[in-house]
Amino acid sequence: MFPHLIGTPFSQSDHPLTLHGQVQKRLFTAGKEALPHEYSALLAGNGATISHLFDNPSAFRERHRFAWEGPPFLHALRSIKEADLEWLGVVHTHPLTPPVPSPSDLAGWHYPTLSYWILSLADPTQPSLVLYQWEQGRFIERPYVIG
Repeated sequence: MFPHLIGTPFSQSDHPLTLHGQVQKRLFTAGKEALPHEYSALLAGNGATISHLFDNPSAFRERHRFAWEGPPFLHALRSIKEADLEWLGVVHTHPLTPPVPSPSDLAGWHYPTLSYWILSLADPTQPSLVLYQWEQGRFIERPYVIG
């Protein structure tokens, strides 16, 4: 349906991913606005640089899980394609818990080449954003830079 849309942000093993500062700022704002529920979005850009955030509301209005509905998810993918970007990752919040993948996160991950980000808002005054890579059946924390 969308050939060449899924990027490979970890293909440059000696180069950490870069998250644009305006994306981080927008993510923190949107995550806080969604409280007490989870927030999720698709992350896009080129290569190992994430430059865009595409909101993707959860089908659930809950604190401990998220899942996407088909039409908004496809709309986000179409927007990424139309902007001539690559889909590089997924981000979601943990409103009450640390930024550690939950059993639901592990069971629901279907895109092993993409980056996986968790924003903890357990303390909304000090958000904690962590990047993970899926490798050999588990999430591995990875470094990133804000650019």
